[in-house]
Amino acid sequence: MFKTFTRFAFIFVICLFLVSWGSVGHQIISKKAPDSFPSVMTGFGVWSDSLRLHASDADNRKSADPTESPKHFIDIDNYTEFRSTGRIVSTYDSLVSLHGATTVSKNGILPYATRNTYDSLKNCFKKLQWHKAMLFASDLGHYVGDGHMPMHLTANYDGGSTGNNGIHSRYESDMVGAYQTNLNNYTGSSVTHVSNINNYVFTYIYRNYHYVDSVIIADNYAKGIDATYGTAYTTALWSKTQFTTTLFKNASHALAELIYSAWVDAGSPVFGSKTFPSAVNSLKSFNVSVYPNPTRGIVNLIGEDDIYKAEVTSIDGKVVGSYAVKQFDLSHLSKGVYVLSIYSKEGLVQKEKLMIVN
Repeated sequence: MFKTFTRFAFIFVICLFLVSWGSVGHQIISKKAPDSFPSVMTGFGVWSDSLRLHASDADNRKSADPTESPKHFIDIDNYTEFRSTGRIVSTYDSLVSLHGATTVSKNGILPYATRNTYDSLKNCFKKLQWHKAMLFASDLGHYVGDGHMPMHLTANYDGGSTGNNGIHSRYESDMVGAYQTNLNNYTGSSVTHVSNINNYVFTYIYRNYHYVDSVIIADNYAKGIDATYGTAYTTALWSKTQFTTTLFKNASHALAELIYSAWVDAGSPVFGSKTFPSAVNSLKSFNVSVYPNPTRGIVNLIGEDDIYKAEVTSIDGKVVGSYAVKQFDLSHLSKGVYVLSIYSKEGLVQKEKLMIVN
């Protein structure tokens, strides 16, 4: 009986350690993300409170879903190739082929859970499922937040291998709770479309991993001030981890950038709409092939005779080209994602994403 209780208690404590940033931190990160939404995402600002309220849904699923916990961390320094090169392969299948599914699951699948949630969000945008999109955006925010919590990126997640036992909760919960007002004091910044989600997620994971040693060093310093882990300890820990505000701000911005990219990749549907804009004013079935796409400049419109106009806009809504011909050259534009709108004389009949790779 005692062994059973002890085992349960141990598992419970481990689960607590794996709740990155605690509920307070996740709420701040998710609520602040819409501050970076561009003006073209009209209406999405109302998501702020919803993202905050659902910021810990993913944590709450752990008790009922045994597949959930590995999604919240990656012990990336358990991989020999990371220790030697600072990198691992960026796709789940490739990592499994190298190390096996059991090892990969044991070490955590945070970056792949982030990518899968991004894809689910994009599909909800395509289907105009706005409530489900908000819930997936909330989960995405949680995983992005986890990816910006250094102790969720290392096998030494609670300082056990360096004599810093308990640092996980002291840093993410005790200190964050005490200084939440300070951590809430940042503004949004402009976002750009993310074309390679895997690389984007791994880039911030690699960057944030470098803060692991800084957290350990700060803990050692704070313990020297107050070995009882009281107020003096928390104050000292905060003084040595001012980078935490940067981690929070970067997490909110990354979440905004991923939500924005999913929305653009889904065709930039109008918030709350029940009809996708590509069908607006269409009086007959149009089927125009855009070739090549991606393009280095030349674009051909193939398949319909009564195309009246093709309009190219940047992803922030600015018109950058209007053409009354079926072939036009966009090589003067910077590489990136644009929106191509095709009109007949009756109005808009087709709309799709166009990528320039010159």
